[in-house]
Amino acid sequence: MTARTLCATLLGLILAGTAGAADVHITAEFKPDLNDPSMRTFTNTTPWTGVCAQGHMERCRQSNWWSIDTTLRGSKDAVRVTDWGRDGFYIRMPPPRTVQVTSEDGASTFDLELRIIGAAMRYTDEERDGAEHIASSGGALGCDFGIIGHGPYTLMRMLLRRDGGQGSAVCSLHWVNTNNYAIPMLDFVYALDTPAPLDMRSGIYTGSTVYSFGGTGEGTDFDLGNGIALTDRLVHVHFRLDVRHAFRLDIPPGSDRALLVPKGGWRAWTEQGIVPAALERELAFGVSSSGRFSVSLQCQYPQPDGRCGIRNTTVDAEDAPLDVSVTLPGFRDVASGAAAVAVALNSLGAPPVFGADSVVIGRPARLRFAVQGAAVQAMLAHPGTRYRGDVTVVFDADP
Repeated sequence: MTARTLCATLLGLILAGTAGAADVHITAEFKPDLNDPSMRTFTNTTPWTGVCAQGHMERCRQSNWWSIDTTLRGSKDAVRVTDWGRDGFYIRMPPPRTVQVTSEDGASTFDLELRIIGAAMRYTDEERDGAEHIASSGGALGCDFGIIGHGPYTLMRMLLRRDGGQGSAVCSLHWVNTNNYAIPMLDFVYALDTPAPLDMRSGIYTGSTVYSFGGTGEGTDFDLGNGIALTDRLVHVHFRLDVRHAFRLDIPPGSDRALLVPKGGWRAWTEQGIVPAALERELAFGVSSSGRFSVSLQCQYPQPDGRCGIRNTTVDAEDAPLDVSVTLPGFRDVASGAAAVAVALNSLGAPPVFGADSVVIGRPARLRFAVQGAAVQAMLAHPGTRYRGDVTVVFDADP
């Protein structure tokens, strides 16, 4: 499946978790506009919080960053060593992680990829018993600065990885002044590669993953180096993807009746006795869709083979079986992958499901109704009589 990229530094809605753990909720939706066929990806709907909500909203919005406040707090015993090492401002971040999201009915699962592309931390000397200016004077190792904040006895850095979160990376400053610092803020920044919403049914999809945080030697996903003490160790990241497909049929007036006639009219039959190959009618309509849909039949006079029939209302005669097919340019039969051209419809079994690789808007389509072959000869054995029957074509936008 081709993934669509939703880059974000999302900061989710934070709820109180169980002891030793925190919960972060990240949401996105696909709610297409039928006037905009280029829309094929999820939209992030998670509120901004964390460093991006602390006076940096516009910068984060322009850069498509969301900071996730993990709600973890703690302290750091720093040592001034000019080696970009674990004793200073240091964080090692994990490689990409695949998370499975599942529909509410459990019938469908899809993979998304979560990439940690950076982190933001604040160190604060709350006792103010150390140096007023605690920042490193050099650049960052392994990262670029996203947002920089500082003040008396406090230092904040958003560090963005240069590998886009593809590997396992270390980011650090080359020193901080020696002290026991509080950590009143700890965010991470990520990019989310979502499933292709055009392949998903409408509904809610949920999934979760867990990241561990700690210090050197603890084997955690996020390593904050030496001298670390944290209030919590685990962050549960919960995902909710909301898919709301759009579907519309544009049906011209008069499409509730289909008068079956030979192609070219009745002259060949009335003047020369040539039996028509078919009695048929095509009805044109328009279809707009961002997702999959099925097409099925309901029959007033169902036939044993699943076709609908039309019945002679004048004399006692066998029903004439009616072949119904649909042509949907721009769509494909999901099961076979073939273009949706003259696909036969049936009232029995699972109906065909159609999809497209883009949002399709106002595409001309057609339904064909036909009595063909020997059935035409049988109908013509009752001249002056009338055949009729109701056929309902059902388009289901949630197959």
